[in-house]
Amino acid sequence: MTQQSSITVLFAGAPATADKFTPGISTVALVQFSGRTILFDTGPYAYRPILLGRLKRLGVDPDAIDTVILSHCHWDTASNADLFPKAQVILHERELAYAQDPAGHDDQTQAYIGRALGKLRPVTIKGDLELAPDVRILDLPGHTPGSIGLQIGNELLAGDAIICARDALIGKPSCPGHDASQAQRSLERALDSASVIYPGHDRQMNIQNGKIISLADYTLRIRLFTDPTGPDEEIQISAHAARSFASWP
Repeated sequence: MTQQSSITVLFAGAPATADKFTPGISTVALVQFSGRTILFDTGPYAYRPILLGRLKRLGVDPDAIDTVILSHCHWDTASNADLFPKAQVILHERELAYAQDPAGHDDQTQAYIGRALGKLRPVTIKGDLELAPDVRILDLPGHTPGSIGLQIGNELLAGDAIICARDALIGKPSCPGHDASQAQRSLERALDSASVIYPGHDRQMNIQNGKIISLADYTLRIRLFTDPTGPDEEIQISAHAARSFASWP
């Protein structure tokens, strides 16, 4: 990370799946450097009130966010861009074009996202883009036509180019999506770009000497409404002391 920059994780992604629904627990981060305030991804619609609340607790006015960078336009990453109408919204030109005319079978890129972007101030890029010394957007296509990441020094907000630690461990995308060969190349590029990675659906991790070490703990609480007349069922999954066990050879 550059000397005058910071990354604050507002939502830590979780590599969770279910047989009846897709949780969409995705990473959202606040990046600040050189007087700029950037939001990397905006999360699913369910994040909406919580996202504003977390910014408020940090003393960040939504109108003070000058840039929103969308790693891609899936429903779980881009649904809240309209909360920041004064911000410049940066995304790849291929991503914007696809979001405005998604394939009929694509249930991840919802049509309302393309419509919402049309009412904002989208700025498209064609490839890598340097925002400041040691801060650049990386072109990481494959998961979607125009997936991108944000590199700050030796740290990388990877979006779904790296979905979780498993991708890094096995060296293969767990959800290649739009183009498998592009997704594979982007995964390899992302892993080579930084030693601290913020995956799209996992905690930040450090890669050193072939080992992957999670750098944060989290608790995932799931509430099940199984009986309308009785108490709710609740499951809590915790990952404590991540540095001590979340490490693979």
